[in-house]
Amino acid sequence: MVKDKIRPSLEEIKPYVPGKNPDVETVIKLASNENPLGPSKKAMSAIRAGLKKINIYPDQHALLLKDALSRKLGVSPAHIIVGNGSDEIMQFVTAAFLNAREQVITSKHTFSTYEFVTRVFDGEPLFAETRDRAHSLDEISGAVTLTTKLIFLCNPNNPTGTIFTHKQLVKFLNQLPKGVIVVLDEAYREYVESKDFPDSLALIKEGRDIIVLRTFSKIYGLAALRVGYGIARPEIIKYLNLVKLPFNVNGLAQIAGAAALKDTAHVKRSIKNNKAGKKYLYKELDALGLDYKKTEANFIFVSLKQNADEMFLNLMRKGVIIRPLTSFGLPQAIRVTVGTPAQNKKFVEALKKVL
Repeated sequence: MVKDKIRPSLEEIKPYVPGKNPDVETVIKLASNENPLGPSKKAMSAIRAGLKKINIYPDQHALLLKDALSRKLGVSPAHIIVGNGSDEIMQFVTAAFLNAREQVITSKHTFSTYEFVTRVFDGEPLFAETRDRAHSLDEISGAVTLTTKLIFLCNPNNPTGTIFTHKQLVKFLNQLPKGVIVVLDEAYREYVESKDFPDSLALIKEGRDIIVLRTFSKIYGLAALRVGYGIARPEIIKYLNLVKLPFNVNGLAQIAGAAALKDTAHVKRSIKNNKAGKKYLYKELDALGLDYKKTEANFIFVSLKQNADEMFLNLMRKGVIIRPLTSFGLPQAIRVTVGTPAQNKKFVEALKKVL
């Protein structure tokens, strides 16, 4: 039997549960934290111009995109690695640094891919308790052992939208023993309004052993193209490149990403839409007496007094798809993406009917 031949650790892997895609045009999808305004026009123009070259392999080193990121971030291209989504870079990290039975720490109720990439490489995941739906850096530092190799932190956290501050992060890093690498997943960084959010790039320039992950799937609206990037000290990037397959990021994704970085007007419109949408949804959720977390991302975590999967089905029947958080270990909570004004209004109208 094939099952007898696989590594035992694969039995522990839980398949990723994506947000459901709408199967009719009248359904609005507020489940996967995509940009409701779509991609930038500059990215679309770059894609159209690049179509005539899809017979040619993409740049193995993604130099065009790395150069654009280097200018935007103020770091050298040697500090950057590009992946087929930031998820792929998570897998680079575990492939490069994690030995069998070494420990990887993250929090309960966070992005499930951290557990996935840990188990794929025979690591031992440990889930620290959260406090008020947020990472507890004290709980995480207290869980570190001699076998701890990696720590994954989503900031803002998915699915709660909570953050930890720069001061809290520095204190946490100072408590860690040498040899522990911290991965900061900042997929929603561009939506953050708090002035206390960590300056992770400054910490990299200080020589800290951290890897920062960001993506083009969220505010840049390129989720279908699968392109993300990591920033770290060049020595760390060198080892991540050793486990990267050739041509891992397609050519259209590379040129679209570089073009999207230049479209600051699109980013500003997206941030403005998100701020207005949060304000509207907070007001409506307050009026309904629902418990929710104020967010630093483009989604809102809502606690319910009923089963989240039932709420999901009831809302879908009304033409709205949200994310039930049962797979996050939160069977009475949902996550709703901040949409356009019309989408937000439709969500609220549907919610009122099913509560």
